[in-house]
Amino acid sequence: MSKLGQVYFEMRVIGNSVRMTAICAKTGVEVFVVGPRTARDSHLKQLALRKLERKLQLQDA
Repeated sequence: MSKLGQVYFEMRVIGNSVRMTAICAKTGVEVFVVGPRTARDSHLKQLALRKLERKLQLQDA
């Protein structure tokens, strides 16, 4: 679990790419990253989570 609390992840395969969406349960803010279909789920989740944390940090500033 992240320091954000509960985060939902959604993975969608689009051709040779994968779209990983991260949604903060508390705020409803969502971000997504796109990577190659061969990328590990854990890598895409980590990248999406860091992007979500950064977006929320910028919103609080």
